Amino acid sequence: MNRFSEDDLYDLTFRVCVASVKQAFPHIPVANIIDPPRGQFDATLARQIALHVMVSRFGLVKKRAGALFARKRTAVNSALVVVDARIDEPEFEVQYRIIADRAVAMFDDKVRGVA
Repeated sequence: MNRFSEDDLYDLTFRVCVASVKQAFPHIPVANIIDPPRGQFDATLARQIALHVMVSRFGLVKKRAGALFARKRTAVNSALVVVDARIDEPEFEVQYRIIADRAVAMFDDKVRGVA
């Protein structure tokens, strides 16, 4: 029996993706990952990575993923393009996989009730 509603699962996905990205960017406050201040390019990249993981690894609909970050469809599509291009860089790809795998593990732990 699934004790989570669809909204709960979307929210959980959002939270684990942001938390995983936060571990990779420890110098950026969570609030700045969710809504990067103008000119904070590392925070913008962190948000783009979180969005990409939500859509690519968790299969969230882009519209719903964008709504969780208060981003329009064009911003979500742009984030996906940016991260897709960076994944071609081996060093970035390794770090991206660590972030994505950690987010999936955190999600699985929460759903199973371990954490």
